[in-house]
Amino acid sequence: FFSWIGWPSGLPWPFNLTAIVIAHITFCFPFVTMVVRARLATFNREQEEAAKDLGAGEWQAFRDVLVPHIKPALVSGALLAFMLSLDDFVITFFTSTPGTDTFPVLVYSLVKRGVTPDINAASTILIILTVLLTAVALKFQGVKALADAH
Repeated sequence: FFSWIGWPSGLPWPFNLTAIVIAHITFCFPFVTMVVRARLATFNREQEEAAKDLGAGEWQAFRDVLVPHIKPALVSGALLAFMLSLDDFVITFFTSTPGTDTFPVLVYSLVKRGVTPDINAASTILIILTVLLTAVALKFQGVKALADAH
């Protein structure tokens, strides 16, 4: 597909990385859309209309009313997309070229030779990173919940 559309030259990174990025965005977009759409289902359009009645323009109402409402969904969608993209080996494998060494392809090539301490260290770092990001998200959620209660 990418060779058929005649991708332009002079990109800021190599073409094979561009193909991988486009493929991962295409893969993750539906997941993020579902999370944000579920959050938008709880949005009261009257709040946006009230902001416009009080003098806010379209952009200001969007920025000051709608974005704060969907911000948790955007953050969770971004984290979900990051984890799905990091975990998805098949898309990366089929859209990368031999010169591209991405993390999933590197782990796959290392596992073919046997489980080494490098793989164990990478797995440990990923687990620690996941726990830390979850703790930070819960901390911010707790602070937000306390601020909303007062």
